[in-house]
Amino acid sequence: MEPYRLRVFYKKEGISRFISHLSFCKLIERILRRLDLPLKFSQGFTPHLKISFCPPLPIPIVGENEFFEVEFYEKIDIEKFIERINLLLPEGTIVKKCYWTQNKFSLSSIYAIYTIPLKDNIVKEKSKEFGKIIEEKGNFIKVIFKMENFSHKRIFLNGIFDGIKRELFIEDEKI
Repeated sequence: MEPYRLRVFYKKEGISRFISHLSFCKLIERILRRLDLPLKFSQGFTPHLKISFCPPLPIPIVGENEFFEVEFYEKIDIEKFIERINLLLPEGTIVKKCYWTQNKFSLSSIYAIYTIPLKDNIVKEKSKEFGKIIEEKGNFIKVIFKMENFSHKRIFLNGIFDGIKRELFIEDEKI
């Protein structure tokens, strides 16, 4: 039987942007279990929820279009799911939309648009090396990066990420 794979898009801002990626993954898994959904688990001695998350979002970058995929053994009502999960998510995180998909996402098909405020700690030349600047205004730039083999540490040298926003999208599925 083919599993039903739901791709869930959410926004992570405000106080939620200070939750680490691993803690956020555990939080989502606990919320999904609490909702008593027909979740699909791996087979074997220690079954795990069949869920995949997008590339990690460093603290405190705002995630405008983050996503995860979770597998079910039967279809659920998407509108009801969005309503119920938003009641349990921490302040600053909201599920924006979901849809059923057949294909798993691969890291090679994920791109991100970073909105970077121009401060002394951001080097524009470093961004040009790894991505393409698509918009440049007086106080910020927008850079597109392919997430495969991407490292925040190579671009933002001193590790100060405050004020940066990331919007993920999958190739051929601009959201």
